[in-house]
Amino acid sequence: MLSREFPKTHSRSGEPTGFRRKLSREKLHTMRGNKNGWWDRCAREINEGKAILSVRQWLGKPYRSRQMEIARYTRVGLQHVSMSYSSDMPLPTAYVDGKYVSIYELAQNDGLELPDFIEWFFTKDNVFDGVIIQLTDFKY
Repeated sequence: MLSREFPKTHSRSGEPTGFRRKLSREKLHTMRGNKNGWWDRCAREINEGKAILSVRQWLGKPYRSRQMEIARYTRVGLQHVSMSYSSDMPLPTAYVDGKYVSIYELAQNDGLELPDFIEWFFTKDNVFDGVIIQLTDFKY
């Protein structure tokens, strides 16, 4: 699911994200948690031809409205990401597959301006560990 609007927890709550328009041009990937290796298994099944990634958007309120498919992928890339942020750091740090990546580049390729990206991923915790689902051939 891609958010059509910024979530209620974001200072831009209710404003459009533009993700649908940006998909595969400006938004090269999406980032997700990877509890118990969920996305590792999903990516493997997609790339083996056993599954398809159906990217969708809610038509109205999340979890309370129908969904609309906006793209299908039969191949995806998967990279592991770890980001951390604290009040004594000027910017979050990010590592993709163990390699340092500029937080500016990560935000841009996720389709967000840096302040929005920081607020999106660091509302509750100061650490994000998950995966980057690459929707193009791009890799860090």
